[in-house]
Amino acid sequence: MSVSNNKVILRFANTSFAYNDGKKIILEDTSFSLRENTKITIMGQNGAGKSTMFKLIMGELTPTTGKIFNDANAKIAIARQVIPREKMELSVREWYQQTLDEEDYSFDKKIAKVLQEVNLTVPDLDKKLKDFSWGQQARLLLGYALIQDPDILLLDEPTNNLDTAWIGDLISFLMMYEKTVVVISHDADFLNMFTDGVLYLNVMKHKVEQYRWDYYNVQDKIIAQVEKEEKQNARAKKQIADAKGKIAQFSQKWGKMRKLAKKMRAQVADAEDDLVEVRRDDKTINTFTIDFENYVGPIVTINNVSLMNKMHVVEHHPLDLQVKKKERYILEGPNGIGKTTLLKRLVHAHDEDATIHDWVRVGYYSQDFNALDMNMKVWDALHEVNAELTDEQVYKTAAWFLLRGDLLKNTIGSLSEWQKWLLCYARFVLQKPHLLIMDEPTNHINFRHLPIIADALNDYQGALIMVSHDQEFVRKMNGLQTINLGKLMK
Repeated sequence: MSVSNNKVILRFANTSFAYNDGKKIILEDTSFSLRENTKITIMGQNGAGKSTMFKLIMGELTPTTGKIFNDANAKIAIARQVIPREKMELSVREWYQQTLDEEDYSFDKKIAKVLQEVNLTVPDLDKKLKDFSWGQQARLLLGYALIQDPDILLLDEPTNNLDTAWIGDLISFLMMYEKTVVVISHDADFLNMFTDGVLYLNVMKHKVEQYRWDYYNVQDKIIAQVEKEEKQNARAKKQIADAKGKIAQFSQKWGKMRKLAKKMRAQVADAEDDLVEVRRDDKTINTFTIDFENYVGPIVTINNVSLMNKMHVVEHHPLDLQVKKKERYILEGPNGIGKTTLLKRLVHAHDEDATIHDWVRVGYYSQDFNALDMNMKVWDALHEVNAELTDEQVYKTAAWFLLRGDLLKNTIGSLSEWQKWLLCYARFVLQKPHLLIMDEPTNHINFRHLPIIADALNDYQGALIMVSHDQEFVRKMNGLQTINLGKLMK
């Protein structure tokens, strides 16, 4: 049976929602429906309202007007992007027990079963959440949703921090999962493998456009529409400019020529009203450059690495690596082996295992933004990276990365994940680092920005060490040398 014939499980009926007393509109009189056993992607610009959609579906937010109908009284569960920081001291058992409505003496067996489904071995359910890697935490998050046996499963960036093998397992699982799944993700390859349709958030019209095609078809359609609108505007603007020139000329004359000028003014006004406003959600960030102030000699030397084996025991392995300018490396290996831990150690490395050489400036991108002080003002976070910066340079760079006005006065903690991402890259531009250490540098961003980031890093003349599970992004990077940490343990 075609999914188009499946029973409707959730409906938005003339639904509107806005923040800030109606000033920031997310949805306006929007209607659409979800059917049973469909796999749907929510697509849209950073800030378009994708996370808000999930909160409305979960009942965490109430529509301003209209209604959301749960037509089948369906149970809804969500696998969020990250485990809340305040939960990190809980054990796996304690965290999963939060899903229980009543005591269940067989719950440990249910936990073990769901962990098997997400391909995660946890010998001790008393192990604390903070002691798992980011990739392992992503699996725990999915298990947390699955153990609730939902009819509608919401996945918020489920491939963040996952290795290639597990992404393949996740795709297979979702294709076989006989429930409704709604996904927010920037991983185009992942989405295209199992998506039945797309809910596209049009940030200008505040509507949800529903498509029955696969992800790439929708993406191509939107890009084509934007190009058409831009060409239409370019032609119209040229005609308007030509007409204004003639109007200025005719206005200086008498009789019929002045009447013609008056008529042309009315036509120009109509033409300006008819200009198409190109979708803001399809515009990309500005191109940017991360400058490198020349540094002679090795930038970082690595002698040994500490890795976690399958039994969760730390092993030490030799790695003879000396990194110089223009060299770029990507660390690969299964989730939990210690890639993120290795990058964190490298940031301040100066021992027998690794050394960052004298006078090297290090730019560090942490996927959870822990490298940033959440209580610091955005302005101060930009100024602190380089003692020689002028206020003008800071203002100019901040504006280039869309960090303007009151945002500069706010604390970093008040920013959205997307704005924190912008802040990190603005800091790199101002800092001019000799070494970039980057842990999942494309998390939290729209696929349209990937080429711009790749171009900036490809043009960067310093040294680069990174971890990324975003295969589309990795393919755009030039000259990446792979360090397979998994092979060091064999």
